[in-house]
Amino acid sequence: MPVTRSVWRIVEETTPLVVGFAVLELIAGGILGAMIIDIELLPGLFILIPALLDMRGSIGSSLGARMNSGLHLGYIKPGKVTKALRANIYSALILSFILSVILSVFATFACSLSGVMCVTFIEFFLISVIAGVSSGIVLIFLAIFISNFSYKKGLDPDDVTSPTIGTTGDIVTVICLFLAVKLVLGLGI
Repeated sequence: MPVTRSVWRIVEETTPLVVGFAVLELIAGGILGAMIIDIELLPGLFILIPALLDMRGSIGSSLGARMNSGLHLGYIKPGKVTKALRANIYSALILSFILSVILSVFATFACSLSGVMCVTFIEFFLISVIAGVSSGIVLIFLAIFISNFSYKKGLDPDDVTSPTIGTTGDIVTVICLFLAVKLVLGLGI
């Protein structure tokens, strides 16, 4: 395939996604806006939000890239649960849990250093793990679906999966964070 055709194919496949997802990012902003009361009561959550969003994007995009490589190289088969697919799912889940725990420790430490009013370590831990792991589960299955779907439709999954996971990862993570905050604060731990 000539280089110019390959450039235009990438632009054609990704432009509608990127534009559509930029609009969808407004949903995540709206959800964050709805959380403002909880965030104002607990400003320490501002420390956790960017880290959780970045974690989800990193793990989700990496999983999508491994899925795409596996599809292109043939060791992951569309619609089949292979050993390689299971290994990728397990590693994404384990990474989600470990990084969520680490983020809760760093967020607690950052709050104490900055003097910002924070939730307790247990609350940070629960919020981070519930939001991180639950959004991770959703994004794992979304990455698998998007990679398989785009591959079967003849699209390059590399052009479709990353922008899809990046944007939906933000939206899903903000929703899971909102629900985790409501759950943990509702429990009054």
